[in-house]
Amino acid sequence: MRLPLLALSTFLLCSFHTFAAEGEKPITSKVSEVKVFLSGAQVSRTASSSVPSGTSTFVFTGLAQGIDPQSIQVTGKGGYSILSVNHRMNYLTESPKKKEIEELQAKIKKLEKDWAFEKAMQDVWANEEQVLGKNSAVGGQQNGLTATQLTAVNDYIRQRLITTKTNWLAQQEKLVSIQQEKEKLVQQMQQYQAQAPRPTSEIVVEISSTVDVSASFTLTYFLGNAGWVPAYDLRAKGVGQPIDLLMKAQVTNNTGEDWNKVDMSLSSGNPTLGGVMPTMNPWTLYVAQLYREQTLSTRGMRNADSDKAGSFAPPSVASGAEVSLKEMEEAPASYTWAGAVNQRTTTVEFVIETPFTVPSDGTPHMIGVQNHSIPATYKHYATPKLDKDAFLYARTTGWEDLNLLPGQANVFFEGTFVGESYLQLDIPKDTLEISLGRDKGVTVERVRRKSTNEKATIGSKRTITVGWDITVRNTKGTAVDLELRDQYPLSPQSEIEVKLEENGGGVVDENKGSLTWNFRVEPKATKKLGFSYTVKHPKDLPVVVE
Repeated sequence: MRLPLLALSTFLLCSFHTFAAEGEKPITSKVSEVKVFLSGAQVSRTASSSVPSGTSTFVFTGLAQGIDPQSIQVTGKGGYSILSVNHRMNYLTESPKKKEIEELQAKIKKLEKDWAFEKAMQDVWANEEQVLGKNSAVGGQQNGLTATQLTAVNDYIRQRLITTKTNWLAQQEKLVSIQQEKEKLVQQMQQYQAQAPRPTSEIVVEISSTVDVSASFTLTYFLGNAGWVPAYDLRAKGVGQPIDLLMKAQVTNNTGEDWNKVDMSLSSGNPTLGGVMPTMNPWTLYVAQLYREQTLSTRGMRNADSDKAGSFAPPSVASGAEVSLKEMEEAPASYTWAGAVNQRTTTVEFVIETPFTVPSDGTPHMIGVQNHSIPATYKHYATPKLDKDAFLYARTTGWEDLNLLPGQANVFFEGTFVGESYLQLDIPKDTLEISLGRDKGVTVERVRRKSTNEKATIGSKRTITVGWDITVRNTKGTAVDLELRDQYPLSPQSEIEVKLEENGGGVVDENKGSLTWNFRVEPKATKKLGFSYTVKHPKDLPVVVE
């Protein structure tokens, strides 16, 4: 008997699936451990299954799409041998859809249905308005109607037109409201774009066993689209007290698979950079005259711009942090802490103490890594030429042994958020300096001396004397140690002569034209100092001397 074509196709398809099911055994695994690098992550999965005697093929399904095939490792326990390990994509099976996405999609679909209904009702009112318009035209021809009848028809049409137009406008308001709500949901959906279903991949393992055994498996592989960034909270309760340093990690997972309550560690390594040592080849110079002239011209312009923009900066890696009036809670938030720090040969690894969850949503999740109390000394810094306020900064030592990495820092002083800073920890330096913002209790005033403002002209030369008086006031109830900096001009050419007449007891750097004072100001006390300099220049050459 000849089978119909449809029946034959169905039979062959069923036979194929039966053969595939018999030839390959799907295995479900669970993420148990994740090592997050600065870029990428190494994921470990565990699974268990019974292994029959002979040769069999196990397929570990539902894995992330972006697995690096070269990084796959499969190990296990049991009386069996692993013959081969292969990786393949599965575009027919996607990662599970998030509940939040399903809820948003359902709401959007309902709003689209509501919008279609309200639009249909609006069209009904619009059609009735057209019909009334045609009836009004017919009625306007009278067609044997009396004046009383014509008036009644017009009154009816007028009332219906008012009703139809009012209802049309009401429908329009509903349509606008529904559209606005839909746009909000669509924007919210975009926040979950990283969690949208993706194709999955599979690891196919061929196993040989002489007897039936129970086996456990461990799969390890590397994934991109993940990483962590160090961040810090620096809290100083007051002058003279140590600084509480909290090292945090912003862990991002955009791999397509969630990490639910897994053992996690953070590594300072970056496998994406590669580990091959570079080779230095011979360097041969080729001079292009036109290119050289253009380069020198451009470099000169840049140097000139840099000279114009030159200014003093506080001696702190945290320079530029402004005082904020935003009050923050003094106590730090609750974090999951690193239980241990493993010093590898080339990297540092922070082991998180308790299992942690990081969903695959592409957004940073904060983990507490380390908490340290660092001894600190406090000092004020002022540049009255640039700013009348004094800045407080802390100096710490001994941080080299804490295995810290460069990163952004939130600075708090006396329970108040001061501002953001950046810890430049990759530069060899014994002392870490942290700006704690402006201290309004210390003011600095810089006034030009009138008595020494002399201009003398002898021959073709003009001599100008400029002097400055600086007054420091400490309105606080405690003494402050202050580092104060100022400057005098440097001569750009031989025709202009500059001489520092009075340094006020400060330390002079003739190469930079800077003066530095370090002194203590007692509570409620005032400190005065000053300096002066002369500038001699050709009288026909204008010079700015202050």
